[in-house]
Amino acid sequence: MNNPGEASPNATQTPLSPPTTASATPALPSTATANPAFSPTPDLRLPPERWQEWDIVPAISARAREIYLRGLAMGNNPRAFSKIGDCQNIPEAFLGIYDLPGRYYFSPGYEYLQESVDYYAGSFNREGESVRGGFNASSVLLPLWANTEVCQPGENPMECENRIHNPSVVIISLEVWFAGRTEDRYEQYMRQIIEYNIAQGTLPILSTKADNVEGNHFINYVSAKLAYEYDLPLWNFWRAVQPLPNHGLDPTDEGGFHLSVDGWNMRSFTALQVLDAVMREAEGLPIETAAGNASVTPTGAPAVSFTPGPVGELPHAEIESSSNPVFPSSSILLGISTRNNDSFTSDGIFQGSLNGRDWRALLEPGLSLLDYSEFGILAAQDANLYLLKNDQRALLTSQLHPESPHPAVWLADGRIAVILRSAEMDQVGILSPGGGDAFILPDAPHPPLELHPSRDPSHVYWSAGVCVNSICETQGIYVSDLDGGNLRALPYEGKPAFAADGKMAFMSHDANRKNQLTIVNDGRVHTFPVPGNRLVDMSWSPDGSTLAVSTSLVSNYSGRVLESRLFFITPPATLDAVFYIRDEAAEQHVWSPDGKSILFVHRRIENGRYRLNFVLLDAVTQIEYPASGFRLVGEEYLRLQPIFWVE
Repeated sequence: MNNPGEASPNATQTPLSPPTTASATPALPSTATANPAFSPTPDLRLPPERWQEWDIVPAISARAREIYLRGLAMGNNPRAFSKIGDCQNIPEAFLGIYDLPGRYYFSPGYEYLQESVDYYAGSFNREGESVRGGFNASSVLLPLWANTEVCQPGENPMECENRIHNPSVVIISLEVWFAGRTEDRYEQYMRQIIEYNIAQGTLPILSTKADNVEGNHFINYVSAKLAYEYDLPLWNFWRAVQPLPNHGLDPTDEGGFHLSVDGWNMRSFTALQVLDAVMREAEGLPIETAAGNASVTPTGAPAVSFTPGPVGELPHAEIESSSNPVFPSSSILLGISTRNNDSFTSDGIFQGSLNGRDWRALLEPGLSLLDYSEFGILAAQDANLYLLKNDQRALLTSQLHPESPHPAVWLADGRIAVILRSAEMDQVGILSPGGGDAFILPDAPHPPLELHPSRDPSHVYWSAGVCVNSICETQGIYVSDLDGGNLRALPYEGKPAFAADGKMAFMSHDANRKNQLTIVNDGRVHTFPVPGNRLVDMSWSPDGSTLAVSTSLVSNYSGRVLESRLFFITPPATLDAVFYIRDEAAEQHVWSPDGKSILFVHRRIENGRYRLNFVLLDAVTQIEYPASGFRLVGEEYLRLQPIFWVE
């Protein structure tokens, strides 16, 4: 690291090898090879103020046993562990070598550790979502630092990692100190991290560090204090490096933070011993569900007392309205969801003015907005698809694909394309709003995954693929005539957008992971770069003349959004930058029905609160309308379902 708050690209080049002789390892307490039965934490524990005397490899307390066992009952994987940390915890620097046979060996007397290497195989060299250079105790709690390619909207890196890897144990190592950090705030964030993992049944292992950049060993003290208070294991790495030259720190580092090669080796080695202690203590434990640990996930059933009508506020948000009603006869339609454990729960569907006023609740919590046209509103709850028109609701089908990101869209002729799930297979069908059986389109080589909105009067478009643990893999993009004829796979990859006049766009990545756009128009194909490395949103204007593209530039090092942009692209390849923001995440955009204006939504965090900014732009002059738009401000991460401009 160049300084305690900035990671060095060279950190990944640090050589790793375990200690080759037993003498390289400081004298370890008797808990290094753990007793096969859990034992309660002794009543005479040393207080946190004496953390320097704590064992390197901790005993596993009865409380830790309870957390771990409850996690197994909840379905956590006993053979998986995760890490929460900064650049010192990337696989190249920490533990990764143990997934590389032939790159390490154990000195006589330590061969037993191979059992733990085999037990946790696959977790050591894994690129986890909760470890990244630049991470600190705040970053792992913020969704804006999450990897958007695999994490769900609103999911912070820690939640994302737990959902994807499902660990039973997590090593928490967030010890980087930087100017401006307060002791109280650090402790507050650490408590949030610990309490989240305990609630998930994931056993937290806290740690101390070798350096004392802050000057008073505050971080080590807080780690011991929290381990003592929550009765959790503390891996005392500080004590492990005391016998090493320069106490395991690089003598050439003026900042006093970097570890020496001996320090790196000792860090991975003693961490493996801690994992071994957990594994041996856990061996033979019953996995039956413990009494009182059952959890109930809300089903999102409609609220019986719901009545459509005006509302004075939106869920979980303060509304900062503008004073300029630029489009007094227009409004926006949107759905709002908030996180509930590993998924989003709908808080309802609402309609309001473009200056953030006159809100009306249309559908109750539990229903998610899918699509809108002059024919009505499509909303879903689980496998049920509803049509709302003139405040009248009708159930169209109870066989909707519940895991599809977009299982129903309006067609230009007023019918509805749907992905239907049956016991046999998933199929694309076409429904009439008036009811009746669906017309089923011919099967493609792969199951349908997601329908793509288009007002193309002749075709229906969809992506095929599968979803596992909310991560979807596309296996092809297909198009069919509305009568089921001429089914074919499109020879393009990436996120698509389809215009009413037949134009197509596909956003993918080039060899350097930069955005690359392909435009297909009347058989002519043009491919060119678009600034940024993440596609946020992409849609054609109503007349098909202009493609609006929202992108972000995300740091490949930290995962942080550095900038976001809105572009207008006119075929074949004319690109105009319309809107630019730094350190903020673009969310989505929506065209006005006449294509002369566009609404752009972006998000930032200010004073610990999320701010969703709704900006109105003139699509012709590419200038923001003065004093227009509005903001939603709150402490909850609000996920907006597709926004529609209603006129």
